[in-house]
Amino acid sequence: MATQAAVSVEEYLRTTYHPDMEYVEGQLVDRNVGEYFHGRLQALLAGLLGGRERQRRYRTFIALRIRNSARRYRIPDICVVPLPYKVSPILEKPDLAIEIVSPDDRFSSVLEKVAEYLQAGIVHVWIVDPYQRVVFESDSAGVREAPSHRVTTSLTGEVDFDELFTALDEPSE
Repeated sequence: MATQAAVSVEEYLRTTYHPDMEYVEGQLVDRNVGEYFHGRLQALLAGLLGGRERQRRYRTFIALRIRNSARRYRIPDICVVPLPYKVSPILEKPDLAIEIVSPDDRFSSVLEKVAEYLQAGIVHVWIVDPYQRVVFESDSAGVREAPSHRVTTSLTGEVDFDELFTALDEPSE
């Protein structure tokens, strides 16, 4: 991921980037925004989680800036925050952050984000690779591959990624 010239937190927060950028220790950091499988999985997963919001009392956000520390702002592909929450332009400490791997992502960079999320107090982090069709879950116990592609949190309930992976292969006609 390429970085650009140093900017202040204030400048970062008042500037709109296309595509949006992350902010790490004064540097703007490009995000790999993916392609077909990444975008399609993001839409399918957000739809699934969004359909449970009212019953399970949370909100789902797509590509929203979150504050991990005073000098670190990241943009998970999807995040989930329990109700009630304080409405603000920047989320702090969602219950779940989901990173969907893009073809250009380095796994070491994704793991760096996961560690940052956990250190910031985010309880659950999922890493989903729609190309290799694997799912990892991360929490205070560490990072591990999800058995049978099923992950669960008390807030969201169970998500069966095999169903989502199958939907990725449905014809586009």
